[in-house]
Amino acid sequence: MTTYIQDALHGYIELSEEEKNIVDQPEFQRLRRIRQMGLTSLVYPSATHTRFQHSLGVMHVAGEFAESLGLNEERKKELRLAGLLHDTGHGPFSHASEVVAEKKGISHEDLSCRVIESLGTKFSADKDRVKKIIKGDLEIGRVVAGDIDADRMDYLRRDAHSTGVNYGQIDVETIIRLAEIDSRRLVFDYKGVQALESLLTARFHMIKSVYLHKASVIAEKMLERALENYTEEHGVEKMMAMDDYTAHVELKNFENNDGLYSKASNRNLYKQALRLDNDQITKKQLKELSKMSEENLENRIASECGLDRSEVIVNLPSIPGSRDLNVRVKKNKEVRDLSTVSPIPSALTEAEWKLVNLGVYTSKEHVSKVEEASKNIFL
Repeated sequence: MTTYIQDALHGYIELSEEEKNIVDQPEFQRLRRIRQMGLTSLVYPSATHTRFQHSLGVMHVAGEFAESLGLNEERKKELRLAGLLHDTGHGPFSHASEVVAEKKGISHEDLSCRVIESLGTKFSADKDRVKKIIKGDLEIGRVVAGDIDADRMDYLRRDAHSTGVNYGQIDVETIIRLAEIDSRRLVFDYKGVQALESLLTARFHMIKSVYLHKASVIAEKMLERALENYTEEHGVEKMMAMDDYTAHVELKNFENNDGLYSKASNRNLYKQALRLDNDQITKKQLKELSKMSEENLENRIASECGLDRSEVIVNLPSIPGSRDLNVRVKKNKEVRDLSTVSPIPSALTEAEWKLVNLGVYTSKEHVSKVEEASKNIFL
């Protein structure tokens, strides 16, 4: 029996009986209680959508890809299940817990694969292939885990819709229609280059206007620190098993004197004491800073100011263009990298450098001395 779910982005999403059974499992229902954008609602109040909605959307878009590519029913089922389950390993508050877990060598993809293993009797598709798709180990997996994929096609538009900004405009229909398999590789017809550019451009504008909004970044860094403190006593596995609701209670009960979680969740945010970007220092210096230890820098600044480390947070630069964009375009029967037929990828990488910065944050009363100490260290 087919079930239909009304979605704000895609309209009616169709679920097979098998998919409906998976959606009804506690492992998937948990995603209702994990916000897609963490604490971004402190800046954009309507950004309260969840991983549950996003996962249904990715499944839907992956299915449209499969239809357009002419895949058989078994391969279509695998792609849809990979899209549905790809985020089941996410921890509370999405990105913040992911950053903390990755520092301990645990990825949400690995945890998603554990969920797939535990749900293996609930579906008929090859669970090993579904896991490989999620981890990007199969070429067809680029439909779900690539640079132009169902994941980005959903979250960019969903995040834009929920925040109310107009930057997430992507020509999804053209991208999907002009995708094809060539020598077992996922490629896009040259006629779709502008549509591919629309996704890359939308992503850049969302990064600039939403994901790197100063208040959101500070709130997320405070949340990361609170979660790191929690894992020191309780471990990463326990943290990643929680949802936002249980994490809220755990962090409130665990909270030490710094009160970082309470401050962040109540929008009593740290202030920016120092920002260094490409206007103040060189790209080379930013790259060198990106390789340093946040904890060591925080200890140095705090020590110079006579403060506890909890009063200082350093956000290291995130360097763009650290890997090549893996998008292939077919022009005159020849398959090429997108960057060879479009100036947009390299232009956006250069534009992203304008967003790269090192930030130092502290409570309002300590801004002046933290700024002075930070300058002594970094300048």
